[in-house]
Amino acid sequence: MAVSGHFGGMLSGIFPAVTSLFDEGERFLEEDFARLLSRLYRAGVDGVYVCGLNGSGHRMRPDERKRAAEIAVHISRQHSGKAIIHVGSSNSRDAVELARHAARTGADAVAAIPPPDAGHAQLPGYYGEIAEAASLPVLVYYYPALLRHDPSFSQISELLELPGIAGLKLTDWNLFLLRRLRLAFPQAALLSGYDQILLPALLYGADGGIGSWCNALPALFVAIYRAFRCGDYPGAICLQERLLSFLDWVSRHGRDPVFESVMQDRGFGPHCFRRPRTELEPGAAGRCRAELHDALEPVREFLLPSAGC
Repeated sequence: MAVSGHFGGMLSGIFPAVTSLFDEGERFLEEDFARLLSRLYRAGVDGVYVCGLNGSGHRMRPDERKRAAEIAVHISRQHSGKAIIHVGSSNSRDAVELARHAARTGADAVAAIPPPDAGHAQLPGYYGEIAEAASLPVLVYYYPALLRHDPSFSQISELLELPGIAGLKLTDWNLFLLRRLRLAFPQAALLSGYDQILLPALLYGADGGIGSWCNALPALFVAIYRAFRCGDYPGAICLQERLLSFLDWVSRHGRDPVFESVMQDRGFGPHCFRRPRTELEPGAAGRCRAELHDALEPVREFLLPSAGC
């Protein structure tokens, strides 16, 4: 095993996959983004993960992504948190440039999803270039639903054995794979990417989670993680069930439009995603908003304080 250093200890806890915020003209709202980061830290998160898929990084210009990274590092330093910068791109040139910038800015780690059309044979070179450019811990982003192939355990292991690779963001339901990786790479940072299985992932060896709904419900994710770490498994299960109750309702309407609606209600917006984005038809949007108040009841006490508070 080539992973050197206990990265699971360094990159552990709750990391919101921070949404980037845009106005009606698609302009990146830097001040609102900084305000959101501060609110998340005040809710107790351990770090932030910026410019990933939930942050529309793939739709932002390199200069915007660099500004987001700079803001994230600055706010993280104020709160003694870890800043993980997603630098993945459809081409190695931009990914390497963003990785170098993240290192100069003072980021704690970088992550990168591979180009969707890349085969496994191309991935060692892609991640190797990023690791060399960043000279920072690098997280491989394993998200088979977005790839044209589903890497095997041995192929994932091959990536984790590359110099500079610290671990994996695992956005998959496969808990058996997570457990195998934990046993094979005890020093690696393994972070779960699906909110719905945060607690099961922790039980199977994940060091923490990188989740999208942590933007709106940071205190709930922190509470699940802390209950687990304290050995309060009944309490952690109860909290996870409350989250699942809300996410079950979300699944009936579509994650992105509901997410944006909740964040707008908290005073962050008007948009969390850059176009093209999923939007509900007017009738469906009205029904969604009418039901939202009741749907939030199981998790209301954990909502992010509104921007005006």
